[in-house]
Amino acid sequence: MEILQQLSIEALSMISGKLLGDANISIEKNRHPRFRFAHCASDKAWCFYCYEQLNKYLPLSKPRYRKILDNRIKNGFTEQYYTQSFKSRVVFQLKELWYPNDRKTIPFEFLTYLFTPICLAWWYQDDGHLKIENNQVKKVILSTDGFTKAENETLIQLIRRKYSLNFSLDKQNRLTLYDKPQIFYFIRLVKPYVHESMKRKTTIPSISKEFTKKRTTIYLPNVLHITRPTKDIHAMLEQLPVLHNKLSNEHTYKKLFAEKFPVLKINKATAKPYQIELTKKHMEQIHACRETTGLTVSQVVHLCAIHST
Repeated sequence: MEILQQLSIEALSMISGKLLGDANISIEKNRHPRFRFAHCASDKAWCFYCYEQLNKYLPLSKPRYRKILDNRIKNGFTEQYYTQSFKSRVVFQLKELWYPNDRKTIPFEFLTYLFTPICLAWWYQDDGHLKIENNQVKKVILSTDGFTKAENETLIQLIRRKYSLNFSLDKQNRLTLYDKPQIFYFIRLVKPYVHESMKRKTTIPSISKEFTKKRTTIYLPNVLHITRPTKDIHAMLEQLPVLHNKLSNEHTYKKLFAEKFPVLKINKATAKPYQIELTKKHMEQIHACRETTGLTVSQVVHLCAIHST
């Protein structure tokens, strides 16, 4: 693997993300293996971007247009751009690593060190989908149905260990993420590495704005010592400006997500409700935190109470 070891982490991250996604390596008798990928015509810009980035490390042909006849499609054909590599020692070593038995098999020992946000972002742009219904984020899907269930379970463990994200497998053997704050965090992780043509996969609808003075119910765990709800909760909310600054900073946001977010899940059946009045300023600051994190109003209040502990 000495050739691969000469490549940068960034290069190997992009290559690994692509192989988790739409790229594959051709296995043909008496022929050299070829690294290749194709994208539908509407994703031409993404295809060319991948080519431009990977061509620095893999000798790739310039993407070409092709029309594929397919009677299953309404138009009777599909249109795509595809590229494949020329003879390359890098591809030969990738083939040994990813296709040990002439079948794509995730090399987890290798992938563990390269599962960077860049790798995650490239994989997501190929095989990911952000599902939105009624202007609400519902889930992130990674189409992993081409891998075995065991491989997908290991991918879930890897993502949880690396990024504290709790994906699960759906009935179609795809990785899915349902937790809204985790979806927001996932999008924040990959967004810096998402190509302009793929912004549809990172565009989260804005949360409705309510900036008027409002009486509302806040649900908080019983462990918080609250004797005078309005006064005590207003005191907690004095942390909002500091909290928002921390959530706006990538480093402190990641730290809060890993250390504090796991305890923010509120079970309304066991949590204690507090009827309080929030000021317009409170609503503005809470909204800013929610736009950044996907948390509920109660969770933002809870985070204010615990973030400095």
